[in-house]
Amino acid sequence: MTSSTSSVDHDNDLLVITCASGKQATALLPYLVKQWRRLRLVCHSPTSEERLKKQYPEAEVIRTDLGLPKEPERILKDAAVIYHVEPPFAHRQAVMGFNMIDAARKVAKEGTFKHFVYASVLNTQLRKMIHHDQRLQVEEYLMESELNYTILQSTHFMFLFPVAPMLAQENPVYMANWNPNVPFSFLALSDLGEVGAKVLNEREKHYAAQYPLVSDGPLNYHQICSMVSQEIGKPIQLKQKSYEESVQGFLMRLFGSLDVDPESIDAVERILLYYNRHGLIGSSNVCEWLLGRKPTTWLDWMREEIAQIKQNHQ
Repeated sequence: MTSSTSSVDHDNDLLVITCASGKQATALLPYLVKQWRRLRLVCHSPTSEERLKKQYPEAEVIRTDLGLPKEPERILKDAAVIYHVEPPFAHRQAVMGFNMIDAARKVAKEGTFKHFVYASVLNTQLRKMIHHDQRLQVEEYLMESELNYTILQSTHFMFLFPVAPMLAQENPVYMANWNPNVPFSFLALSDLGEVGAKVLNEREKHYAAQYPLVSDGPLNYHQICSMVSQEIGKPIQLKQKSYEESVQGFLMRLFGSLDVDPESIDAVERILLYYNRHGLIGSSNVCEWLLGRKPTTWLDWMREEIAQIKQNHQ
Protein backbone atom coordinates (compact mmCIF):
# COMPACT_ATOMS: atom_id res chain seq x y z
CA MET A 1 0.00 0.00 0.00
CA THR A 2 2.93 2.34 0.65
CA SER A 3 3.93 4.60 -2.24
CA SER A 4 7.48 4.23 -3.55
CA THR A 5 8.01 7.95 -2.90
CA SER A 6 6.69 7.90 0.66
CA SER A 7 9.04 8.74 3.54
CA VAL A 8 7.10 6.55 5.98
CA ASP A 9 9.35 4.46 8.22
CA HIS A 10 7.01 1.80 9.58
CA ASP A 11 9.63 0.55 12.03
CA ASN A 12 10.50 3.87 13.65
CA ASP A 13 7.79 6.51 12.99
CA LEU A 14 5.49 6.90 15.99
CA LEU A 15 1.81 7.09 14.95
CA VAL A 16 -0.64 8.58 17.44
CA ILE A 17 -4.38 7.86 17.14
CA THR A 18 -6.83 9.72 19.38
CA CYS A 19 -10.24 8.37 20.39
CA ALA A 20 -8.60 5.02 19.65
CA SER A 21 -11.44 2.95 21.08
CA GLY A 22 -14.07 4.66 18.93
CA LYS A 23 -15.69 3.50 15.71
CA GLN A 24 -13.36 5.38 13.36
CA ALA A 25 -10.16 4.06 14.92
CA THR A 26 -11.60 0.57 15.23
CA ALA A 27 -12.10 0.57 11.46
CA LEU A 28 -8.63 2.03 10.83
CA LEU A 29 -6.41 -0.07 13.10
CA PRO A 30 -6.75 -3.44 11.31
CA TYR A 31 -5.13 -1.82 8.26
CA LEU A 32 -2.18 -0.55 10.34
CA VAL A 33 -1.17 -3.00 13.04
CA LYS A 34 0.78 -5.35 10.75
CA GLN A 35 2.90 -2.52 9.32
CA TRP A 36 3.30 0.20 11.95
CA ARG A 37 5.57 -0.98 14.75
CA ARG A 38 5.11 2.08 16.94
CA LEU A 39 1.51 2.95 17.80
CA ARG A 40 0.32 5.24 20.58
CA LEU A 41 -3.40 4.78 21.19
CA VAL A 42 -5.18 7.50 23.15
CA CYS A 43 -8.49 6.87 24.92
CA HIS A 44 -10.61 8.35 27.70
CA SER A 45 -12.10 5.62 29.88
CA PRO A 46 -10.53 2.83 31.98
CA THR A 47 -12.68 0.30 30.09
CA SER A 48 -11.31 1.50 26.74
CA GLU A 49 -7.78 1.47 28.11
CA GLU A 50 -8.10 -2.13 29.27
CA ARG A 51 -9.64 -3.27 25.98
CA LEU A 52 -7.00 -1.57 23.83
CA LYS A 53 -4.14 -3.01 25.88
CA LYS A 54 -5.60 -6.48 25.51
CA GLN A 55 -6.37 -6.11 21.80
CA TYR A 56 -3.10 -4.36 20.83
CA PRO A 57 -0.47 -5.56 23.34
CA GLU A 58 2.42 -4.15 21.30
CA ALA A 59 0.97 -0.62 21.27
CA GLU A 60 1.43 2.12 23.86
CA VAL A 61 -1.95 3.05 25.35
CA ILE A 62 -2.55 6.41 27.04
CA ARG A 63 -5.71 7.25 28.96
CA THR A 64 -6.35 10.97 29.20
CA ASP A 65 -8.83 13.82 28.75
CA LEU A 66 -8.30 15.61 25.43
CA GLY A 67 -9.93 18.67 26.95
CA LEU A 68 -6.95 19.28 29.26
CA PRO A 69 -4.80 21.95 27.59
CA LYS A 70 -1.38 20.45 28.43
CA GLU A 71 -2.17 16.86 27.46
CA PRO A 72 -1.54 17.22 23.69
CA GLU A 73 2.17 17.85 24.35
CA ARG A 74 2.41 14.58 26.30
CA ILE A 75 0.37 12.74 23.68
CA LEU A 76 2.57 13.93 20.80
CA LYS A 77 5.99 13.57 22.44
CA ASP A 78 8.37 12.09 19.83
CA ALA A 79 5.48 11.50 17.40
CA ALA A 80 5.84 11.57 13.62
CA VAL A 81 2.15 11.41 12.72
CA ILE A 82 -1.22 11.92 14.33
CA TYR A 83 -4.61 10.67 13.17
CA HIS A 84 -6.70 13.06 15.20
CA VAL A 85 -10.28 12.10 16.02
CA GLU A 86 -12.17 14.29 18.48
CA PRO A 87 -15.00 13.11 20.75
CA PRO A 88 -18.29 14.11 19.07
CA PHE A 89 -20.09 17.18 20.43
CA ALA A 90 -17.49 17.62 23.14
CA HIS A 91 -17.32 20.78 25.22
CA ARG A 92 -14.98 23.34 23.58
CA GLN A 93 -14.29 20.98 20.70
CA ALA A 94 -12.55 23.59 18.55
CA VAL A 95 -10.14 24.36 21.39
CA MET A 96 -9.21 20.66 21.56
CA GLY A 97 -8.21 20.86 17.90
CA PHE A 98 -6.28 24.11 18.37
CA ASN A 99 -4.34 22.66 21.31
CA MET A 100 -3.41 19.51 19.39
CA ILE A 101 -2.23 21.56 16.41
CA ASP A 102 -0.14 23.81 18.67
CA ALA A 103 1.48 20.73 20.23
CA ALA A 104 2.19 19.29 16.79
CA ARG A 105 3.87 22.55 15.73
CA LYS A 106 6.09 22.34 18.80
CA VAL A 107 7.08 18.74 18.04
CA ALA A 108 7.66 19.66 14.38
CA LYS A 109 10.18 22.31 15.43
CA GLU A 110 12.01 19.58 17.36
CA GLY A 111 12.32 17.64 14.11
CA THR A 112 10.18 14.52 14.54
CA PHE A 113 6.66 15.50 13.47
CA LYS A 114 5.71 15.03 9.80
CA HIS A 115 1.96 14.67 9.18
CA PHE A 116 -1.31 15.76 10.82
CA VAL A 117 -4.37 13.83 9.63
CA TYR A 118 -7.56 15.46 10.88
CA ALA A 119 -10.83 13.50 11.02
CA SER A 120 -13.38 16.18 10.22
CA VAL A 121 -16.94 16.16 8.84
CA LEU A 122 -18.47 16.60 5.42
CA ASN A 123 -19.37 20.13 4.34
CA THR A 124 -17.95 22.09 7.26
CA GLN A 125 -19.18 25.20 5.42
CA LEU A 126 -22.65 24.42 6.79
CA ARG A 127 -22.08 26.64 9.80
CA LYS A 128 -25.64 26.61 11.12
CA MET A 129 -24.55 23.37 12.76
CA ILE A 130 -22.23 24.23 15.67
CA HIS A 131 -20.51 20.87 15.27
CA HIS A 132 -19.57 21.78 11.69
CA ASP A 133 -18.61 25.34 12.50
CA GLN A 134 -16.16 24.14 15.16
CA ARG A 135 -14.58 21.69 12.73
CA LEU A 136 -14.32 24.47 10.14
CA GLN A 137 -12.38 26.59 12.62
CA VAL A 138 -9.99 23.71 13.30
CA GLU A 139 -9.52 23.11 9.57
CA GLU A 140 -8.65 26.78 9.06
CA TYR A 141 -6.21 26.73 11.99
CA LEU A 142 -4.58 23.59 10.64
CA MET A 143 -4.22 25.03 7.13
CA GLU A 144 -2.46 28.09 8.53
CA SER A 145 -0.23 26.11 10.92
CA GLU A 146 2.52 25.37 8.37
CA LEU A 147 2.16 21.68 9.25
CA ASN A 148 1.81 19.01 6.57
CA TYR A 149 -1.83 18.01 6.85
CA THR A 150 -4.64 15.96 5.34
CA ILE A 151 -8.31 16.54 6.19
CA LEU A 152 -10.77 13.63 5.95
CA GLN A 153 -14.37 14.84 5.85
CA SER A 154 -16.78 12.03 6.71
CA THR A 155 -20.49 12.09 6.07
CA HIS A 156 -23.31 10.26 7.90
CA PHE A 157 -22.15 6.76 8.92
CA MET A 158 -24.06 3.65 7.82
CA PHE A 159 -23.57 1.89 11.15
CA LEU A 160 -25.95 4.36 12.83
CA PHE A 161 -28.93 2.47 11.37
CA PRO A 162 -30.02 -0.17 13.94
CA VAL A 163 -30.10 -3.30 11.80
CA ALA A 164 -29.95 -5.72 14.77
CA PRO A 165 -33.14 -4.44 16.47
CA MET A 166 -34.98 -4.59 13.13
CA LEU A 167 -33.98 -8.24 12.81
CA ALA A 168 -34.92 -9.03 16.41
CA GLN A 169 -38.35 -7.39 16.50
CA GLU A 170 -41.33 -9.43 15.32
CA ASN A 171 -42.99 -6.26 14.01
CA PRO A 172 -40.05 -3.88 13.55
CA VAL A 173 -40.49 -0.16 14.01
CA TYR A 174 -37.83 2.38 13.07
CA MET A 175 -38.07 5.68 14.96
CA ALA A 176 -36.45 8.34 12.79
CA ASN A 177 -34.70 11.25 14.50
CA TRP A 178 -35.63 13.64 11.66
CA ASN A 179 -37.86 13.93 8.61
CA PRO A 180 -37.55 10.54 6.86
CA ASN A 181 -38.17 12.17 3.46
CA VAL A 182 -34.92 14.16 3.67
CA PRO A 183 -31.99 12.50 1.83
CA PHE A 184 -28.52 11.81 3.25
CA SER A 185 -25.23 10.57 1.87
CA PHE A 186 -23.60 7.72 3.78
CA LEU A 187 -20.12 6.42 4.53
CA ALA A 188 -19.11 2.86 5.40
CA LEU A 189 -16.59 2.64 8.23
CA SER A 190 -14.63 0.05 6.27
CA ASP A 191 -14.18 2.55 3.43
CA LEU A 192 -13.04 5.23 5.88
CA GLY A 193 -10.55 2.83 7.48
CA GLU A 194 -9.08 1.89 4.12
CA VAL A 195 -8.80 5.53 3.02
CA GLY A 196 -7.25 6.56 6.33
CA ALA A 197 -4.60 3.85 6.07
CA LYS A 198 -3.82 4.84 2.48
CA VAL A 199 -3.31 8.47 3.53
CA LEU A 200 -1.06 7.49 6.43
CA ASN A 201 1.03 5.07 4.37
CA GLU A 202 1.43 7.27 1.30
CA ARG A 203 2.01 10.43 3.34
CA GLU A 204 3.46 13.10 0.98
CA LYS A 205 1.02 12.26 -1.81
CA HIS A 206 -1.80 13.52 0.42
CA TYR A 207 -0.24 16.66 1.92
CA ALA A 208 -2.54 19.73 1.84
CA ALA A 209 -5.50 17.61 0.72
CA GLN A 210 -9.12 17.81 1.80
CA TYR A 211 -11.11 14.68 1.01
CA PRO A 212 -14.92 14.70 1.24
CA LEU A 213 -15.78 11.05 1.90
CA VAL A 214 -19.06 9.48 0.80
CA SER A 215 -19.72 5.81 0.01
CA ASP A 216 -23.33 5.92 -1.17
CA GLY A 217 -26.42 8.08 -1.48
CA PRO A 218 -28.29 10.29 -1.38
CA LEU A 219 -30.95 8.08 0.19
CA ASN A 220 -33.80 8.95 2.51
CA TYR A 221 -34.96 6.74 5.37
CA HIS A 222 -38.06 5.55 3.53
CA GLN A 223 -35.74 4.05 0.91
CA ILE A 224 -33.47 2.59 3.57
CA CYS A 225 -36.29 0.98 5.52
CA SER A 226 -37.67 -0.44 2.27
CA MET A 227 -34.30 -2.05 1.48
CA VAL A 228 -33.97 -3.50 4.97
CA SER A 229 -37.56 -4.78 4.89
CA GLN A 230 -36.89 -6.71 1.70
CA GLU A 231 -33.72 -8.26 3.11
CA ILE A 232 -35.16 -9.35 6.47
CA GLY A 233 -38.53 -10.41 5.06
CA LYS A 234 -40.52 -8.19 7.44
CA PRO A 235 -42.13 -4.82 6.78
CA ILE A 236 -40.59 -2.03 8.86
CA GLN A 237 -42.97 0.60 10.18
CA LEU A 238 -41.37 4.03 9.97
CA LYS A 239 -42.24 6.72 12.50
CA GLN A 240 -40.62 10.05 13.36
CA LYS A 241 -39.73 11.01 16.92
CA SER A 242 -40.64 14.41 18.24
CA TYR A 243 -37.82 16.93 18.21
CA GLU A 244 -37.56 16.80 22.01
CA GLU A 245 -37.37 12.98 21.99
CA SER A 246 -34.63 13.09 19.37
CA VAL A 247 -32.56 15.58 21.36
CA GLN A 248 -32.85 13.55 24.55
CA GLY A 249 -32.05 10.31 22.72
CA PHE A 250 -28.91 11.81 21.16
CA LEU A 251 -27.70 13.17 24.48
CA MET A 252 -28.22 9.83 26.21
CA ARG A 253 -26.40 7.95 23.46
CA LEU A 254 -23.48 10.38 23.39
CA PHE A 255 -23.08 11.18 27.08
CA GLY A 256 -25.22 8.68 28.97
CA SER A 257 -26.97 11.59 30.69
CA LEU A 258 -29.16 14.61 30.08
CA ASP A 259 -27.05 16.62 32.53
CA VAL A 260 -24.66 17.94 29.87
CA ASP A 261 -22.95 21.29 29.39
CA PRO A 262 -25.06 23.85 27.45
CA GLU A 263 -22.61 24.02 24.53
CA SER A 264 -23.01 20.31 23.80
CA ILE A 265 -26.80 20.54 24.09
CA ASP A 266 -26.82 23.48 21.66
CA ALA A 267 -24.72 21.50 19.17
CA VAL A 268 -27.06 18.50 19.30
CA GLU A 269 -30.16 20.68 18.97
CA ARG A 270 -28.75 22.54 15.97
CA ILE A 271 -27.67 19.44 14.08
CA LEU A 272 -31.07 17.79 14.51
CA LEU A 273 -32.88 20.91 13.29
CA TYR A 274 -30.58 21.11 10.28
CA TYR A 275 -30.85 17.42 9.40
CA ASN A 276 -34.63 17.60 9.67
CA ARG A 277 -34.73 20.19 6.92
CA HIS A 278 -31.61 19.77 4.78
CA GLY A 279 -29.96 16.40 5.44
CA LEU A 280 -26.28 16.04 4.52
CA ILE A 281 -25.29 15.30 0.92
CA GLY A 282 -22.01 14.84 -0.94
CA SER A 283 -20.42 12.97 -3.84
CA SER A 284 -18.77 9.54 -3.75
CA ASN A 285 -16.28 10.42 -6.52
CA VAL A 286 -13.35 11.27 -4.23
CA CYS A 287 -13.84 8.15 -2.12
CA GLU A 288 -13.93 5.99 -5.27
CA TRP A 289 -10.72 7.58 -6.54
CA LEU A 290 -8.92 7.03 -3.24
CA LEU A 291 -10.07 3.43 -2.89
CA GLY A 292 -9.40 2.51 -6.51
CA ARG A 293 -12.80 0.77 -6.57
CA LYS A 294 -16.48 1.51 -6.17
CA PRO A 295 -17.20 2.42 -2.53
CA THR A 296 -19.44 0.21 -0.41
CA THR A 297 -23.12 0.60 -1.26
CA TRP A 298 -25.75 0.83 1.47
CA LEU A 299 -27.24 -2.45 0.25
CA ASP A 300 -23.88 -4.24 0.39
CA TRP A 301 -23.16 -2.89 3.87
CA MET A 302 -26.61 -3.94 5.11
CA ARG A 303 -26.29 -7.47 3.72
CA GLU A 304 -22.90 -7.89 5.35
CA GLU A 305 -24.27 -6.53 8.63
CA ILE A 306 -27.21 -8.94 8.56
CA ALA A 307 -24.95 -11.90 7.78
CA GLN A 308 -22.64 -10.96 10.68
CA ILE A 309 -25.54 -10.62 13.12
CA LYS A 310 -26.93 -14.00 12.12
CA GLN A 311 -23.51 -15.63 12.41
CA ASN A 312 -23.04 -14.19 15.92
CA HIS A 313 -26.36 -15.71 17.02
CA GLN A 314 -25.67 -19.22 15.73
